[in-house]
Parts: sequence; structure tokens; C-alpha cells
Amino acid sequence: MTILRRTTSAAAALLAVAALAACSSSAEPAADAPASAEDVTFRAAYLPTANFLTTAKDSGLIDESLEAVGGTVEFLGPMDPFTAYDTVTAGEADASSTGTGYFVNLAAQGDQWVAFALEKYSGASQGIVATEQSGVTELEDLYGKKVGIDGPGATGDYLLNLAFAEAGLDVEQVEKVTLDTTSFATAFASGQVDAIASYDQNLAAAIATPGSEVLVTGAELPSYNWSIHIASRSFAEEHPEALQAAYDGLVAEAARAEADPTVITRAYTEFGATDEVVEVISTFDVPTIEPLDAENTGALQQLAEQYVEFGFLDAAPDVSAAVVDLGAQ
Repeated sequence: MTILRRTTSAAAALLAVAALAACSSSAEPAADAPASAEDVTFRAAYLPTANFLTTAKDSGLIDESLEAVGGTVEFLGPMDPFTAYDTVTAGEADASSTGTGYFVNLAAQGDQWVAFALEKYSGASQGIVATEQSGVTELEDLYGKKVGIDGPGATGDYLLNLAFAEAGLDVEQVEKVTLDTTSFATAFASGQVDAIASYDQNLAAAIATPGSEVLVTGAELPSYNWSIHIASRSFAEEHPEALQAAYDGLVAEAARAEADPTVITRAYTEFGATDEVVEVISTFDVPTIEPLDAENTGALQQLAEQYVEFGFLDAAPDVSAAVVDLGAQ
């Protein structure tokens, strides 16, 4: 694991950033929170995927936003998701990224985490793809077939359940096969599975495989599965100005990618994606960074209800107690 620490020149004047605004009193900053982010280091455990917390490590935009309020940023990684979350809970990092489904699970397990930025997209980068040799051309053809997913209740499992529910099909007729993140392409190409339900690079690799069949994408479903950026609750409460600055930096990074989408494809190339896979990824829409306002929090609450419906959770947590709305400035 490498550690990247970036220092860029601070802006001439301090930015006037809004204090942390919670959707629930449980996420409100402490009364004795510092008046600025001076001497605060925002430690980001980033993942090997091209979300904006990852791509911003090279642009310097989060660095500039933190430095404008007297703070600094330290990028730790890349880390696989579980290592990143363990690093934050161990107090060795302050923030990371995940999918909204996993965030809902975290919210149901306790109050250690606070979501502060939603990375939203159409869902075209998530989907179910069948191999040529499977002969599968529609969802119902998956009855009795093996479908690779990234884990029970994870993104692939969610998409599979959602797609089958929307089509009025019985997902219990499918054999789910849990795959390690690095083994999707091999399992798909070798016929170990008949289809995969996945996202990002793994989905693109399947689509790029000659003869493969895209059965459905998240863009065609009432999916609330997006990326989300989360911080430890203690950091959010103790350093609201620093978290606001990090959010502002993510907004700036999203604007950079909107102006130049190669920000995303270059990152995947750096992570080892082939030209064929990158070409597919280039067709996915560029995400936006949005606040956890009432509308987006409501969407995540609907996701939590879906998780209950699919048997991933016994009861839906109150998502509003685990988010902060940093959009109003």
C-alpha cells in the first residue's frame, strides 16, 4: 500500500464554507467544533476504481479546497473496500467510498458512519450480461443457470433481485455464484458462470467479450444503487469545515470530469483495464456529485426498503440519521 500526500499552494483568501448541516440531530457537529479546519488533515482511503475521491488524488482539487480553510489532505491507497473501511474504523483514515447498498447496510449496523456526498449516475455502468456459450438471450433463460455476483446483498445481487422482481420472475430459480472482484473476467470467459451481474470494469469486460448478451442495465430499472462517499461520524462532528471542503473538492472534480471524461478512462487504464474495456467504459455517463438533501436521502430510504424486500435486511434503518447535507452554501 502506498501513501500519497499532495501539497498545493493555498488560495489567497479563506473560503467561506458552510457548517455541517445534518438531516438528523444525531449527525450534528459537536458544540465545541473548531471555527476552521486549520491543522486538520483529511485522510482519504481511496479505492482502485475511478470514483471522484480516487481521481481527485491527482487533480489537487480536494487539496486546494482543504488548504483554503487551513487544512490538508492525505490519500491512502489504493485499498480494496473492506481494507479501506477497516482503516477508517481503526482511526487510521477519516473517509472512503462505497456503494449505496453497502452504505445502507452500514447504517443498519450502527452509527459510526456519515454519508456526505452522493456520486450519482444513470445506472448504465451496472447490469447483467450473459456469455455466448450459455445461449441466454433474456432474463427468464437464466432459470437453472449460474450467475456470478460480488456477494450476497452486494451490487450484483441487488441488480439480479431487482431485475427479476421487475420482470415478475423468481430469482430463486437462479444459482448465484459469489466471485472475487478479480475473478469475474476469468469466470465469464471460461464459462464457469453463464452470466454475471456486476458493474464498472467487470461489467465492461463482459460487454467487450465477443458474443456476449446484455440482458438489462441499471438504467432500465428503478435502481438506487450509486456510489457514495462516507466519513467516520467522529470526523464529521469534530471537523465540519474540513468535511465541507472535501465535499466542495469533489464537486470541482466532477466538473473537471464533465469537461474532460478522459479523467475517468485514464484512471481505468492506470488500473490495468484493456483498450477494449476502456472503450466500453467510455460509453458510460459521467457521474455527478450531489448533496444528501431530502430528495437523495429519500431515494436511499427507498433503497433500504428494497433491501428489506429482497431479504438483505430485517428492517430498514433511518437513513436520514446517517447523512449530512453539505449542498447549501
